Amino acid sequence: MIDLCNKLVDNDLTREDLLERVEIRKTSVEDLEQVCKVLAKSFNLSSHLEALFQLENSKARLDESVKLVDKKTGDIYGLLIFTEYPIDRGSPIRMVESGISEFLSDYKQVNGHSFIIDERLRNSGIDKKMLYFNVDFLMKNYDLIWIGVEESLRSRAYWERLGFTKVFEIPEAAFYLMPLSKKMINEYL
Repeated sequence: MIDLCNKLVDNDLTREDLLERVEIRKTSVEDLEQVCKVLAKSFNLSSHLEALFQLENSKARLDESVKLVDKKTGDIYGLLIFTEYPIDRGSPIRMVESGISEFLSDYKQVNGHSFIIDERLRNSGIDKKMLYFNVDFLMKNYDLIWIGVEESLRSRAYWERLGFTKVFEIPEAAFYLMPLSKKMINEYL
């Protein structure tokens, strides 16, 4: 079970204050240390090195990921980390749904590895802006985005509201995807 920290920056700023101060930007390799610290805090990892190990193993694309950053302080209030980790390697889909696994293996995939937003900014619409911030790059380079959501998280219906479709489920997690390419949309639907 994931034990999430929902307040990414310890301060007394209100939602309204934050909405005035934050902007969405692409992450870069220069953000690696700060990204690892945010991931370690958010996911209650033993250290930022554990977060670094996860990013390396999943082939994180920091050059195309997204951050929600305070324009004044540089603090990160949200992250959307994309990785080049196919669903058949990042989930048990081969064992559970081999037909779907075979079908999806023909498509270039990007994984929404971590999508974290400070609790004060949730339900403000900024999450959708983050998801679609780099959509042109994603549509040019990938056929689909997939994400896995642990059973213990309350965000399952959230992904469907964003346009993702649940492709399979196990007791511990549900797995969703969003077609990006016209080819994928035509064949998937």
